[in-house]
Amino acid sequence: MKTYDVIVIGSGGGAKIARGLAQMGRRVALVEQDQAGGTCLNRGCIPSKMLIYPASLAEKIRLLHKFHMDAEHRRIDFGALVKSINDYTDSVSDQQRQDWHGMPHLDYLTGTARFRAEREVIVGAEVLAAERIVIATGSRPFIPDIPGLAATPFMTSAAALRNRTLPQRLAVLGGGYIAAELGGAYAALGSDVTFLLRRTFLRREDADIVAEFDAHFTPGKTVYTHTQIDAVRHQDGIFQLACRHVSGDEFHVESDALLVATGVRPNTDSLGLAHTGIEVNADGFIAVDDYLQTTVPGVYALGDVAGNFLFRHSVNFEAEYWLQANVCSTQPFPIDYPPMPSAVFTHPEIASVGLTESAARRMGHELVVAQVPYTSCAMAVARGVDHGLVKLLFDRAAARLLGAHIVGEEAASLIQELVLAMTHRLTVQDLYRQVYIHPAYPEVVRNAVRKALIQFEPGRSVLF
Repeated sequence: MKTYDVIVIGSGGGAKIARGLAQMGRRVALVEQDQAGGTCLNRGCIPSKMLIYPASLAEKIRLLHKFHMDAEHRRIDFGALVKSINDYTDSVSDQQRQDWHGMPHLDYLTGTARFRAEREVIVGAEVLAAERIVIATGSRPFIPDIPGLAATPFMTSAAALRNRTLPQRLAVLGGGYIAAELGGAYAALGSDVTFLLRRTFLRREDADIVAEFDAHFTPGKTVYTHTQIDAVRHQDGIFQLACRHVSGDEFHVESDALLVATGVRPNTDSLGLAHTGIEVNADGFIAVDDYLQTTVPGVYALGDVAGNFLFRHSVNFEAEYWLQANVCSTQPFPIDYPPMPSAVFTHPEIASVGLTESAARRMGHELVVAQVPYTSCAMAVARGVDHGLVKLLFDRAAARLLGAHIVGEEAASLIQELVLAMTHRLTVQDLYRQVYIHPAYPEVVRNAVRKALIQFEPGRSVLF
């Protein structure tokens, strides 16, 4: 048995903890059953954005006629593109693994970690023990129980980011972040894409944002909403999907490839939690308290496996908190999440932070709502952008931001000012007081702030 100060299971967000501990001279074991670096590097954030960016370039090329240009998107070597993405992420993963093997105080182990007891973990033939254990095993694609699906060569998001052949026809099951991003990228790169949605796209986003998104994302794609898949077959290289609309109408879809992106499930089933007192909720996520501690003292969980948030930036925050609270502080303190932003890297792009309008009203807030189109901004006009909007929700009594929602170009960058405003409880007056560069996209945020300010102070002189 090898004894450590801390055992970290999972080398995605968990690697931040392992590296920090090792640099502080603590004896730490880092265990990973797959490629070093976790989901974000190998099959999530990084490779997906490396696919989405050239897809966005293809979209822009198709719009060059608006600027009296005749450049044409003639051909893409899809296989070479995906190979370059995989080569990069694999090389970074390999480098991380080598770095960890050479790091003093850190033992990097490849294999599945399984609890033998509440302070003991088995990895292959080795038994590891520690007074503190951090579980950061992430999540994996959820595969729905559809008759015939398991017998077909469908793709998950991980496979779609390693697929070297661009299908002529792609069917996508799902309407969340992953489905929209990857389905949209494949469509931009040349696939004829059909979306099959159990309900609608991005149902957790603000309704006005989704309406604007739908209007500009769906053209050129086939979209079936409120649809149930009754069966899937794969014959002679063709997927055949038997579908049923909520109205009861039946229809069939055929495709050359099938992407299943219907959500995620936590990686808890291989951990041997039955040998511990660690509890999970009905969806399999590990239950944690305000210290990220499980129902077993000294055992913690963070990131996707705990399910508080399902973003890489959130597990980064949790990992940094854990080090501060449990290693750098004389007394552990509870986690205090600031407003957590999110983004969907589609065309158009979406970013949001805080409450949606419907959620704010359900909670009883009296709101000031300001919504302006991108076309109110000079940079949007200069770039020929004819869609997009910013929507801000302020609490009427405090004049502080409760939620911010953007759909349009550079939304994930524009939202950061509003994340800052919510984090530091700035008022509408604070937001308006700064000078915004002209002409630049942040002016569309300024325009929304100004529209809100007029509602707070109808008699105030506001420059236009």
